[in-house]
Amino acid sequence: MKRDIENLLGYHINVVSHFIQNQYNQKLREHDLTMAQSKVLYFLSEHGEQAQGDMQKRLYIKGSSMNGLVDSLLKKELIHKRQSPEDRRTKLISLTDKGNEIEGQLWSLIDGIEKQLGEGFTSEEQQVIISWLKKMKHNVESLYSE
Repeated sequence: MKRDIENLLGYHINVVSHFIQNQYNQKLREHDLTMAQSKVLYFLSEHGEQAQGDMQKRLYIKGSSMNGLVDSLLKKELIHKRQSPEDRRTKLISLTDKGNEIEGQLWSLIDGIEKQLGEGFTSEEQQVIISWLKKMKHNVESLYSE
């Protein structure tokens, strides 16, 4: 069987993902943030206060990584962390005013990167790509939980 990495879907997705993540991290550095930190800010902005464990699962982050993200965002005063009144083991995370302000500023940065990614594609083609990627995500989600 001939092996040809150039015909592997996962290989090309990984390469594109690598370039996108580098681009995001380069732009986010201006705000002293990483892509992972910005995803936490976005998630809290969209969903409000969240249990740290729930957020970790929904963002596909390991526990130790989530702890590091929370610690770094606390030091930057972008989030609050408190104990749940119902269960002292549960930590609730929410945005500070500063975190909410920064999260709002990130959208112009994201918009610029998204425009660059979509160059040469019609909006319909972009929607097809998104649809395909969502299907792939669904196909591999079970691998993450193993």
